[in-house]
Amino acid sequence: MHAEDALTDGSTPTPDTPSPGDPAATDPVTPVDPMAGLTLRFDEDSLDEDGYTSLWNVAATTTGGDTELSRMLAAKMLGFLCKHQVDFVFVSSTDAKYLDEWFERDHSLLYDWTPQSEKVDVLSQHAQVPAKAVLSILKQKKFDPTKNYSPRRADRVEWFSNVWCIG
Repeated sequence: MHAEDALTDGSTPTPDTPSPGDPAATDPVTPVDPMAGLTLRFDEDSLDEDGYTSLWNVAATTTGGDTELSRMLAAKMLGFLCKHQVDFVFVSSTDAKYLDEWFERDHSLLYDWTPQSEKVDVLSQHAQVPAKAVLSILKQKKFDPTKNYSPRRADRVEWFSNVWCIG
């Protein structure tokens, strides 16, 4: 064995042990964003007779049903669609009343769209969208699931109260 092959502690380097001076030994590992490389899709079986599905279904199908990742993606889609004031989000009159009453009791329904918030689940499960159209507009407007979209509070209330369609 050559002196340059020995490590300072007397051991020899192995393929799993980076040598001193090796960039892998000093560079921190960059975490991979779980949203990187996602292909948005929906479950055909979840469509109603008019081709609508919940925003949650798009998120859950895209992430393979992982609740944490689904919530993260749904939060980003809600923020993005709100920022763009997308006007084809539908909710039944019963669901609209339920969500309105919830918002009156707890404003965090519209203000807390963090990936940790179950409020995201509630909104995205009630938000019905034309499946093919929502995928198209997300692509057209360059939705990036690795970015955060955080609309102002006033924009969230405006979007929910005056842009969502009740039917």
